[in-house]
Amino acid sequence: MVGVDYTILLVTLATILFLGLAGKRDHDTLEDFFLGSRNLNWLKIGASLFATNFSASALVGITGAAYLTGIAIYNYEWIGILALIFMAIVLYKMLLGSGVYTISEYLNKRYDHRVMIFYSIFMIFMIIFIDLAGALYVGGLILSALIPSLSVSNIIMLAVIFSGIYVLAGGLAAISRTDSLQFLIIIAGSVTLAYFSFASIQLIDDFQAGLPPESFSLIRSLDDRAVPWPGLITGIPILCAYFWFANQNMLQWGLSAKSLRDAQFGLIFTGFLKLSVFFILVVPGVFAAVLFPGIDEPDRVYLILLTELLPAGALGLAMTGLVAALLSNTDSSLHAATTIFTLDLVRRRQPELNDKQLIFISRAFTLIIMIISAFWAREIDKFDTLFEYVQSMLSYSISPLVTVYVGGIFYKRFTSNAAFYSLIIGIAGSLSLVILKNYIPLFDFHYLYLPLPICLLCLTSMFVITYFDTSYSERDDELDKNLTWSVKEHSVLEVLKDRQLLISSALLFVCTFLFVIYFAWL
Repeated sequence: MVGVDYTILLVTLATILFLGLAGKRDHDTLEDFFLGSRNLNWLKIGASLFATNFSASALVGITGAAYLTGIAIYNYEWIGILALIFMAIVLYKMLLGSGVYTISEYLNKRYDHRVMIFYSIFMIFMIIFIDLAGALYVGGLILSALIPSLSVSNIIMLAVIFSGIYVLAGGLAAISRTDSLQFLIIIAGSVTLAYFSFASIQLIDDFQAGLPPESFSLIRSLDDRAVPWPGLITGIPILCAYFWFANQNMLQWGLSAKSLRDAQFGLIFTGFLKLSVFFILVVPGVFAAVLFPGIDEPDRVYLILLTELLPAGALGLAMTGLVAALLSNTDSSLHAATTIFTLDLVRRRQPELNDKQLIFISRAFTLIIMIISAFWAREIDKFDTLFEYVQSMLSYSISPLVTVYVGGIFYKRFTSNAAFYSLIIGIAGSLSLVILKNYIPLFDFHYLYLPLPICLLCLTSMFVITYFDTSYSERDDELDKNLTWSVKEHSVLEVLKDRQLLISSALLFVCTFLFVIYFAWL
């Protein structure tokens, strides 16, 4: 890096900090602090969702995975786009109508406090040890190589402190302001890297000859390391359902919308943005396999592309994109974890606390999370590639929550006991399969094969327990119409009477469908 690169980085950081601190800092209500007064438009929601989605760990992880396995890693993205369409058309009317701040609060209303506490603790753990720590580790790893005077630990601490300043001061409104800029920087940085990657490939025929044919196919064989084809059914849809339906880190943006229409268009906008990921992240990773063969650590592919292909100035721009991705995920993760802790755990135990006291507690807990995540992030280098670490951890853990959450939305007779005990049964089943896989050679299987069997186990348990559960009452029959989905109250046809929403959703679906067909069996 040279002077112009450092200048671009410093100016960007100063601008982000200014935007984060520019709004008001004296928040009187929980809705104001935690949901930005429910006043976000579709453009801010879409930009924030995309910026939060593509953290530093996603930039590095997707590029590294594409280097190892080709374009198959994009299966996570196109299935995610379908999940976004489903969320916008089917679920958001119900969720916004429920008036909840968090998914935990929804589960408490739909079931009871046991399910809510289970989800709250689980999500705080996932946010700290996967979302936040993963992004911090990757950001520290890459930036320390570009700025030798700073160690990985120093950069992790600086990133947490920097984003923590405006999260503590401004809540979700401050994060939204910074994410709008960070979204533009992420796009600019990624496009810059993609441009120089494409420019480095002279003849596309020679490029294709340098890689196995399956590198360009989305549908892979049973022994594929990344995405064996059954995983498209047994794993990725459930992972995407967790990420887009049941993850507070992502769902908080839609819940903060000023209208249902803004929430829906924000999701569709995010879906169109995710189409670009193939060209700005996946393809450069595949190109790197030809340009720089033999890299032993896939998580360093992104760094090698930056340092080997980009000239001065362009390197600074791409690096600010990485920093923006790091900060965007960090601030959103911090806020999501503290929202769950404050509103779903503290407020329940101490309902006499007023809004200002709860906001103070939230800020104090933010400091605690910052310290824990900064220390844990330095431990991740003991694992294999980051992308496989994250996806395997999710595959082993999220199925019970997805089943209970989604099942409760679409079938109102599921009881609280059925939900709670199915969570326990599902976690026990997951742990049993993990133990069998690790200690009994006969049970070796890809991690994407695990989510569906666990979902089926939980769903069966919920039906059986509900059938024998004598606690079902008239209260369950009279659940708030916005706690369960029904054709009468939440008809998809009613939603699609909005012609602009219908056209944009259909266009996104068609683009995704044609893309998948083209690359399915190349």
